Amino acid sequence: MDIKTQQRVHFLDSLRGVTIIHMVLFHFCYDLVFFLGAAIPWYTQWQGNLWGAYIRWSFILISGMVFFMGRHPVKRGMILLGWGCVLTLATWAAVPEALVRFGILSFQGAASLIGVLAYPWLKRTPPQWGMLCSAMLLAVCWTVPQGGLGAGGHILLNIPESCYRTRYLYWLGFPGKDFYSTDYFPILPWIFLFFFGVFLGEFLRAKGVFEWMGRRKPGVLAFFGRHSLGIYLLHQPVLYGVCIIIKGLY
Repeated sequence: MDIKTQQRVHFLDSLRGVTIIHMVLFHFCYDLVFFLGAAIPWYTQWQGNLWGAYIRWSFILISGMVFFMGRHPVKRGMILLGWGCVLTLATWAAVPEALVRFGILSFQGAASLIGVLAYPWLKRTPPQWGMLCSAMLLAVCWTVPQGGLGAGGHILLNIPESCYRTRYLYWLGFPGKDFYSTDYFPILPWIFLFFFGVFLGEFLRAKGVFEWMGRRKPGVLAFFGRHSLGIYLLHQPVLYGVCIIIKGLY
């Protein structure tokens, strides 16, 4: 499917660069707390939860916002899914206690492919209505991994338990009782946050915001944003090495 690409917006690259830096720092704190036993009380409290939520939501929103600007979304989706599988195998073999199944890379790959399939609907839907519908569906489906549809984090309509008994639907949002993953982004509900980002990006583009931002010269943060996949794949092995050095010194 031919998706028209737009001029690269360096500001969005910079936003992604800021987010990837936050992610590296967040994971470094995780390693210090859970591997080295460092005392960082705020990290395991609401401050740390809020920090993690900001990182997760930012990555998915930005991915949605740049969807129409990306080249070869099918190829990119397959690459991200492939790296997601590599990450799953690597964590299963090396650090099973930190196993990653359908993490952020797998989700972004799947979201890109779903976005291609949904492209005709996405293009025909006015951005304002798209954002509203996406926000409502995100809220309703937020509790799908917990067992049903709801509102405000409370389940109002249970989904048949048979959907959660199989071992093969966790990627969709139906994890079984024994499912475990340290990084889990199922299609439901996160695809609707991705769609919200798509419509938000179209809304800002129609208002000329991206055209204005596109005139700005890229900086260091934009460089990090353009190379976010490589940074994501390499940062944890580097952080593990740093933790080993710290443990050896102390």
